[in-house]
Amino acid sequence: AKKVGIIIGPKGATMKAIEEATGCKLDVNAPARDAPVPANLPNKTLKASVKLSGTTEAIQKARTAIQELERKGYASILQSDNFGEFSISVHPRCLSEIVGPGGKVIQALQTNCDVKISIPPTDWKPNTPPGMVQMCKVGIAGSKENSRTAKGVLQSLVEFHHHELTHPGMIHETVYVPNEFFHCVIGSKGSEMKHIRGNYKVDVYMPNHDSKTQDVLVVGKKSNVDRAITHITNLMDRDSEVKEKKYDDSFY
Repeated sequence: AKKVGIIIGPKGATMKAIEEATGCKLDVNAPARDAPVPANLPNKTLKASVKLSGTTEAIQKARTAIQELERKGYASILQSDNFGEFSISVHPRCLSEIVGPGGKVIQALQTNCDVKISIPPTDWKPNTPPGMVQMCKVGIAGSKENSRTAKGVLQSLVEFHHHELTHPGMIHETVYVPNEFFHCVIGSKGSEMKHIRGNYKVDVYMPNHDSKTQDVLVVGKKSNVDRAITHITNLMDRDSEVKEKKYDDSFY
C-alpha cells in the first residue's frame, strides 16, 4: 500500500494519465492510513489492489505502466518522444554516495537534471574480494540531453565524490602521498583521518585498486581543502624528520 501513491499521483494526475494513454480504466482500492494492521500479517503491511478494465491490449499496457512506476518510479508510456532509458556501470560501493545522506544527492541530481535515477539492489560487502565484485547498473531515464548531463554528474560522483549540481561550492584536489607515508594520513585506527575530516571539514579518499588516480583525493570547500593538504604535507615532513633523526642517532 505504500507505493499506491505513485500510481495515483498528485490529485489523481498519474492515474488519469495512465487511463488516457492506455484506454484502460483503473480502480484503486487502498486501505486507509489509520487502518488497523492484523498482528499475523506478513511484514505488517496492508496491500492495495488495482482493478483494470478494458481490452486485453489496454490492460497489458496499463499493467506494464503500473509495474514500471512501482519498480522504477516512472512509466515509459507517460513520457515524451524524446524520452530514453540509459545506464552507467558503477562499483557497488558508490551507490551510497549517489543516494547521499537522506537521499539528498539523488534528489538534487534528479531535480537539476530532470531525470529519474534507479538504484539497483546489491549484496556487495566491503570485504568482497576485488575479483568477485559485480558492477551495478544505475538507471537513467529522461530526455537524451538531460540523461547525458546526468551521466556526467554520476561519473563525477564516482570519480571525484562530488559535482557542482549535487555538491555546490565543493572542489577536489589531489596530493601525492607515497605508500610509506600512508600511515601518517590514516593514523592509528584511522585517528588522523578522523582528525583531518573533523577539523578541516573535508572528505579524504585514499587510493585503492579501483581509483582513477593513485594520489590522495581531498574534497570540500576550497579554503578547507587547501588547509587539509597543507596539514597532510606537514605530516609527511614531520615523519621524514623523525626518520632522519632516528637514522642520525643510530649512526652515531
